[in-house]
Amino acid sequence: MPEFDVTVLTFRSGSHTVRVEASDPATARGLVQAELDSGEGHCPAEWCTGDVDSTLLDVKHVVLDDVTIIAADGVGPGTFYADDSLRRKAAAHG
Repeated sequence: MPEFDVTVLTFRSGSHTVRVEASDPATARGLVQAELDSGEGHCPAEWCTGDVDSTLLDVKHVVLDDVTIIAADGVGPGTFYADDSLRRKAAAHG
């Protein structure tokens, strides 16, 4: 089953990405939204407070994970998405 990275913005905490398996982007978004609506969100414990408000920002279809990104600022692991975008997982080292 395809994997999707869903980016969640949590009020006062910033954004984080949740990886889910789903048949399509709409289903992936629905899975994460249902968990947020039921209070079972993916907010990391160190980020959560009593009145957390979270919003789904983006859903990206994962094509390849743990690829090596070679860029002007260094080399590092990342993820390649169906829309041809890359996301670096860690700070570059070179």
